[in-house]
Amino acid sequence: MTSIKITGASGTSEKTGDAERVAGSEWVTVAQEPVELAKRYENESKPWLARWITRSACDPADWISYQVEVSIYVESGGASFLFGYQDEQHHCGVELDCNLNEQETEHPSHAHHSFINIYRIEEGVRHTLGEFPLPQNAEQSAYMRLKINTIGDDWQITINEQQTYDCKATPYRGRVGFRTKDGQKAIFRDLKLTGSDGRVLYSNRFYDPHTTHCSAGTIHASGNGLVLEENMLSICNTPVPVDSPLFRKTIVLPSPPIEARLRIYSLGWYELYINGERSDHRVLAPANTPYKRRMLYDTYDVTELLHEKENVLGVWLGNGYYFNYSRWGWKWNRDKALILQLDLRFEDGSTQTIVTDESWSCAPSPILANDIYDGESYDARLEYNGWNRPGFITNHDWSNAVTADSPEGELVENHQPPITTFTPLKPVAVFHPRPGVNVYDFGQNIAGWARIQVKGQAGSEVRLRYSELVDETGDIDPWTNRNAKAADTYILHGDGEEHYEPRFTYHGFRYLEVSAGSSWVSIEAVPIHTDVEQTGTFESSDERLNQLYRNIRWSYLNNLMSIPTDCCQRDERTPCLMDSAVVEESGMHHFNMQRYYRKWLDDIEDSMTNPDWSGDKVSLPWYLYQHYNDLDALSRSYPSMKAYINHLHEKWPEHVVKDGFGDWCPPNEDGWENYFHEVELVNTSVYYKITSITAEAAAVLGIDSDHDYYRKLADHINQAFQRRFHSGDGIYGSGSQTAQLLPLAYGMVPVKQRVSAANRLVQSIAEKNGHLDTGIYGTRYVLDVLADYGHIDVAYALLSKKEYPGFGYQIERGATTLWEQWSEKGGMHSHDHAMFGGISASFYTRLAGIRPDAPGYQKIWIEPCIPSKLSAVSASLRTSYGLISSSWKKQDAGLQLQVEIPVGTTATLVLPSVMASAAKLSRIHELAPGRHHFTLSFQVE
Repeated sequence: MTSIKITGASGTSEKTGDAERVAGSEWVTVAQEPVELAKRYENESKPWLARWITRSACDPADWISYQVEVSIYVESGGASFLFGYQDEQHHCGVELDCNLNEQETEHPSHAHHSFINIYRIEEGVRHTLGEFPLPQNAEQSAYMRLKINTIGDDWQITINEQQTYDCKATPYRGRVGFRTKDGQKAIFRDLKLTGSDGRVLYSNRFYDPHTTHCSAGTIHASGNGLVLEENMLSICNTPVPVDSPLFRKTIVLPSPPIEARLRIYSLGWYELYINGERSDHRVLAPANTPYKRRMLYDTYDVTELLHEKENVLGVWLGNGYYFNYSRWGWKWNRDKALILQLDLRFEDGSTQTIVTDESWSCAPSPILANDIYDGESYDARLEYNGWNRPGFITNHDWSNAVTADSPEGELVENHQPPITTFTPLKPVAVFHPRPGVNVYDFGQNIAGWARIQVKGQAGSEVRLRYSELVDETGDIDPWTNRNAKAADTYILHGDGEEHYEPRFTYHGFRYLEVSAGSSWVSIEAVPIHTDVEQTGTFESSDERLNQLYRNIRWSYLNNLMSIPTDCCQRDERTPCLMDSAVVEESGMHHFNMQRYYRKWLDDIEDSMTNPDWSGDKVSLPWYLYQHYNDLDALSRSYPSMKAYINHLHEKWPEHVVKDGFGDWCPPNEDGWENYFHEVELVNTSVYYKITSITAEAAAVLGIDSDHDYYRKLADHINQAFQRRFHSGDGIYGSGSQTAQLLPLAYGMVPVKQRVSAANRLVQSIAEKNGHLDTGIYGTRYVLDVLADYGHIDVAYALLSKKEYPGFGYQIERGATTLWEQWSEKGGMHSHDHAMFGGISASFYTRLAGIRPDAPGYQKIWIEPCIPSKLSAVSASLRTSYGLISSSWKKQDAGLQLQVEIPVGTTATLVLPSVMASAAKLSRIHELAPGRHHFTLSFQVE
């Protein structure tokens, strides 16, 4: 016997503009006409009156007696590093004469004697200061880390931190450079110059051909290192400073303002202070964008922070996305600069505007070094107490700011939620791998930094090193950091309890190594990510499935900076359209992503590569429309969507796309070439999908002619796809899991072939012993397709596997975030990539069954898919109309199913066919707003 109990509607709502909003929610949906809503995003403020300002940079010709570090890989013969370079008649040098030809490099025992020569040229005359044999390890490897330091009247030349040579010398002044002679070729990497006060004057990884700052040489094919062929001289003539300056401005107000709006943008990250108080809690601002096209300034209401008489505006700048940031990201290739405008209104109706100009003061900060990858070094002894408060008196360290050239990008107001800090994590364990070193385990892989409290003597150092892994001794394993040094250093001022956390860097880590020359240290880990509102919840009776859900959410948040990054620990962290495209639906179920993704759409609007990468600019506006009823985003994006499809049509007139990444990172034997998978099939199927979306978008926008055109084009693409990949009986391409999944997920398979295609998918899974064999695109749809074709048990078994490859294997190995590869270590592995997390959208849409049946969930479709070996699932989703929830639980009496539908919507509930049939109950039920409880009384496995 079947019994059904339905409870009535509950909850209240209120009207906010044209959208209905549930009381207590901050959700705002967008459903207005596109033309009207577009006004909201126009820059309505008056033109900027402020100037761009910067701190005057030191001429490299004036650099004096600095410490130098540089890595040199000698491919043949030798090479020279030049320092104190004024000109060819006046400079110093370290010459490496390796005398290794290609054959002798392979057989070091046959090599001639290799040596290092230290010299100085004055008035064109060369003076040899020292000549020494190279240490054996350098002679055999041809790789040397060279360090030049001045100690008193001596120069110390160190090779590979092993052998040090001392020679009598004098101070030097000038640039640095590189030289090769006949038969020589070398690669120079990771150059750093440090002044006598500990401040880094200049550093260059030589990642980017546009930012070598040198007169000759090319970037190595690996993207790492400046290559000099034989007989080349390369001088660093145009270095860009890597400092962290302070700016301050004193203003006197006749009375407290009744309105104070401040707008700010900087090249490099900034912190903003009003009378010593932070303007809000955001970090790593401003947002990363394609700077040459658009720059997003931040707007603050600072009315409550200002008062009558003297006030101080303070701004602290760091490097941020500067020239040492990855060449695959958006970055500044010039010095830091600042623009700020404060508009004030007073009770008497008068107004005042404060702007950045040459009247601002600036000085070096206590930050000695700051880098997005390498970390931050901070000397508390160099602090200016009260520098950002009234009453501070500047000294000789402070000078007037200078006017900077304006960047070419357009200043546009930022509407994206800011990056902020979140609840700190306490250590869950501590290891002691060697004397004087502690390694803390925070139990969770995060993006962020450490926050410390410390006591000790002035000049003592606390050194922090971050990693995602530890080795068998409990020591950190920085392997996934790749070239990122991921280290912070704090130098104590020695006055009681001190607090420190970095400002202008962040790290991906679970483990933290602390080396401290201090008496007491307390430490916690601070997560950071964009401040997005949680909207979805999910829980099941399977703790491993719950852990996977948590791992996906953490991976998503850790890579949610002002751009969706690929990873958060190594020297990359770039805007990756492909990685974002496969997780955006998932993200919209977890969080309110509307404002965040609107900004991202503007960032990527001019991307014109292959569908697996640039297709994001077409699919994302459609997801925003479906999930939030964001008609404005769809309308604004439509010209770009259309132009992109036309571009693909022109480039691939036969409709088969042959380039791209494909189903990126399936299980593989490692190696770059193995990360690509089913490239043509994936890109052609995505091409079909985004062309179909463009046709549907045209219909929504009332452009009937475009709808007909792109619908026909999509049909032609599918026909070409069938000719190219369908071998009959529903088998596509190689018959792999990916090859079967995408045509089924995108509706490309002819109706009569769909069951056969799904059966082949199940067979391909069985051929892999029930394991996944998919990359990021296939994994996104595996649960959807298997559930839709009656194989939910196969899908659940995939998620339950503990062995490689699979999510369960990662969890068994202690993962708290998703890995970049299914394997644990290899040539390109991070342990915090979000790109495999797209599958969690299916937790909501298939396991709980919540799907939109009309844009913005005004109509709701609920069709839970219930695996035989899973006992319970509960999920909720907050929409602009209110909370939708769906939960089911197997009990002795049968299946308990509860559904909540918000006011202003309707829903269709579809019960599982087997259960409905066994219970002699109709599968389909139309539900009104309210809470509904179903009890299906029959035997449940």
